[in-house]
Formats: sequence, structure tokens, C-alpha cells
Amino acid sequence: MKITAQELSKIVSGELTGDKDEIVSGANGLSEAGKGEVSFLGNLKYMQDAVKTDASVIFIPADMDAAQFSGKTVIKVKNPQFAFSVVLNIIDKERLSEIEPEIQDGAFVSDTARIGENVYIGRNAVIESGASIGDGTKIFPNVYIGKNSKIGKNCILYPNAVIRENVTVGDRVILQPSVVIGGDGFGFVTVDGTNQKIPQIGRVEIGDDVEIGAHTTVDRATVDATRIGKGTKIDNLVMIAHNVQIGENCIIVAQSGIAGSTKIGNNVIIGAQSGVIGHLKIGNNVVIAAQSGISGNLSDGEKAGGNPMSELNRSIKIRATLRKLPEMYNDIRKIKKEIEDGKK
Repeated sequence: MKITAQELSKIVSGELTGDKDEIVSGANGLSEAGKGEVSFLGNLKYMQDAVKTDASVIFIPADMDAAQFSGKTVIKVKNPQFAFSVVLNIIDKERLSEIEPEIQDGAFVSDTARIGENVYIGRNAVIESGASIGDGTKIFPNVYIGKNSKIGKNCILYPNAVIRENVTVGDRVILQPSVVIGGDGFGFVTVDGTNQKIPQIGRVEIGDDVEIGAHTTVDRATVDATRIGKGTKIDNLVMIAHNVQIGENCIIVAQSGIAGSTKIGNNVIIGAQSGVIGHLKIGNNVVIAAQSGISGNLSDGEKAGGNPMSELNRSIKIRATLRKLPEMYNDIRKIKKEIEDGKK
């Protein structure tokens, strides 16, 4: 990337103050940025870092006085962090564009697999029979794609991702390293004291513009399908069990687990290290705080937290009260002694 400050201001619809010919070729944090790099001020607690930064260009909030950045080139924008992400996106697209479309030596592609145009398939990747790969998709080394699975257009599958048979992945999906899509659901029935496996013969369907983090697993359904709606973003180390239904534009943060057959609506946020038991219904626009244990249904717009769960504000009060338990215990003992002494 090599772009002038004036060109950059147009891209992010910002207001430029300073040297319009300043060249930007990279991006970095305020403290680390140097000549030729752009940075951003998204939180006022980093104001001193912004004043002292060596960045060539700084994104600042639209309502901030640029005069306090004397001698620096600044661009006022509505959302500095988003403007910064636009730059990062340009850099990332340039990185990916350097990967030439090809099927590298050592990759195995079945004769019955269908490969679109401008596809990259890295070394040791395996594409099984009946699978299809959409135009512009990049499949990094050691990726496995099972029989009859369908990968959409302009997807990115990073190394060691596993997509088993009969999985459908939409367009512009990103699978980070070691994601497993379509592993068997955890289905067993106990007969005469032994655990007998229930075959998992369903599938997984992933919508457009989904991103799934490293080492996350999405199990195939027992029958029918496990589904993840378009625009949903799932962090690293998340477990999605068989027959779970996740809506559109959800955010599920690291180390969370969703048990089988639970249905989650649209625009739901699930904080890190949360657990959701099976066969629940979570409505639209629900917020679940980190480290929560969700054991009951939640209606549209509810905010829940804690383990056992409760309404979020109540959960916060309960946790705050727990910190005071030692003092409360001593007070109770003191009151109890005073009562007992008064009876003597």
C-alpha cells in the first residue's frame, strides 16, 4: 500500500488537516507507529500517546479540535477505529492478492471435484470426490474438504482446516487454522450399562460472510443440519454442537460452548467462556455476559449473566455482594454474639 493522506481522507470520508501529500504505506498502534504509518485515537485515555506518536497520519474523532495535534497530519472521522480498519482491510487484500491462483504440487484434487476460476489450492490439501470450490477461493496447505461438500466464492480456508462430507459453506467465509466443520455430534445412548454411538448422518450449513476462529468446532447434525446464519462471527476455541441453529450477525466469543439443538436468534452476543445448555431457545438481540451458564430460554432483547443465570444487572449485584461476604460473615457473628450476651 502506498497512498497520500488526501487520497486516504477521501476513502474514509474524513476531513483532512495537515500535509495532504503525506505518504502512508502501513498502519500501527499509536505508541509503535513511525514515519509512513497511520494510526488512530479511539479512546481519550490514549490522548498523550496520540500527541507524542510518530505516525504520519492519525484518525481522530470528528468532534475533536485538530489544533492540539500541531504539526501532525490528522483526519477527522466519525469512527476512528472503523477508519483504521478500512486501512487494515486494504493491506490485507494486498497480502491475499499476492497469492497466485494455482494448484500446488502435492495437493490432491479428485477428478470429480469442481474447481472454479482463480482458485488457489496449497500443498497437501485434499479435495475429495463431488466437492466444489467457488471462484476466487483460497485453500491453504493441509486443508481437507470431504465428499460432496460445497465451498462458496472468495472464501479463505487457512492451514489444517477440516471440512468433512456434505458441508455447505457460503461466499466470503473465513475459516481460521484448525477449524473443524462437520465432525460427529456427541450422540450416545446408554444400553445395558454401555454407551452406544448414535450415527451422525446430518450436515452443516454455513451462510455468507461468516468467520470462524482457530480450533473452533461445528458438529454435524444427527439428522437434518447444524446451521450458522450469514454475517455471524465466531471466536477461537468455541464448541457448536449437533443441530444447533445460530441466526444472522451473531458474535460468539472464545471458549464458549453451545449444546445440542439449541436455537439462537439474530444479533445475539455471547461473552467469553459462556455455556448454553441444549434444547433452549435464545431470542433476537440477546446479550449474554462472559462466564455465564445459560440454563433457560431467553426472550428477545434480554440481557443475562452469572451462573446460575439471572438478569444481567441482578447478576452484577450478586457478584459484587460476594466480594463482601467475609465482612458480612464477621458482622453476623458479632450481632449473634451481642444477642446471645444480651440473653445472659
